[in-house]
Amino acid sequence: MADIIDPRAVAFTNYVRQGSELLRSVVIFAEAMKNQWFGGLNVLIPNTTDVVKDNREGEGIAALTGQDVNAVMSILVALAPGGANNPNAQQVAKPCVRPAPLITLPSIGG
Repeated sequence: MADIIDPRAVAFTNYVRQGSELLRSVVIFAEAMKNQWFGGLNVLIPNTTDVVKDNREGEGIAALTGQDVNAVMSILVALAPGGANNPNAQQVAKPCVRPAPLITLPSIGG
């Protein structure tokens, strides 16, 4: 097999590396969010039209409902690989140049 040397392909591969690093960060964040969600927060935020009162409307930020939060969490849970041994997580990590970021969420308490 011949090496891939076309400059366009090489340049594109560098974008793949950048994209992999972004995706790896999202996956790590999703895993942290999933752990907190199933640590009890999913019970506190039911999948309803009840508004989460975070008082952000004064800042021009839209109010979120329990349904909004649950919808986003469904996506994040789907992105969370379930650990570093997951083949998808390994595939995303392979092109990365930098060490994986340490993403920890503050404890919400409870």
